[in-house]
Amino acid sequence: MKNPWIDIPLEIYESHMSLSDVAQLQALNDIMRKQVMAYPVAESVAVLGVAGGNGLEHCLERFKLVYGIDINLAYLAMCTKRFRWAIGKSLRLIEADLSKPESVIPQADLIIANLLIEYVGIETFCKKVAVAQAQYVSCVIQGTDCEQSFVSESPYQSAFHGIGKLHQDVDEMKLTDEMVLYHYIPVYRGSYDMPNSKSLVRLDYSLDGRR
Repeated sequence: MKNPWIDIPLEIYESHMSLSDVAQLQALNDIMRKQVMAYPVAESVAVLGVAGGNGLEHCLERFKLVYGIDINLAYLAMCTKRFRWAIGKSLRLIEADLSKPESVIPQADLIIANLLIEYVGIETFCKKVAVAQAQYVSCVIQGTDCEQSFVSESPYQSAFHGIGKLHQDVDEMKLTDEMVLYHYIPVYRGSYDMPNSKSLVRLDYSLDGRR
């Protein structure tokens, strides 16, 4: 089955995410800035679900090697356009469907996965992280204490109907329990309230609890 994320134009996605009543694009940019500064010893990062590169500038300012992974080739093409100066130097862009068993996460000191686990699944995500053996994992999930639909109301909402087949709410305790099975210890939790009564939750883990 074709992944519905392939058919969502980046312009629609970014327009929806940046609306004042949604404001997730802006919030995720600021969160990524904090994620990349959190672990000074890390020299490389893999950004899962990089989309059009929102926040990628923070990674390129900080790391010697940056991987951007996404399922949508058009999204990666925009990343190439926006960050052309870094292509072939510090930035490596990879097309991959991380929900598939054969896909792998490249080795990096830090893995960032913001609003991705909802579409990949906790078990699949944790298994791939364990294989990659990153020292640090920082992810953002959508809080589950809100009765609103996972896709916020907006003029663009209809474009996202197809991803409902993939979406799964992520229970943070289940995620942490699964990560611990692979020796990833929780080291940070932060919650961010959004304008439409939703929240974003950042959860960080360190392999064997090392900082």
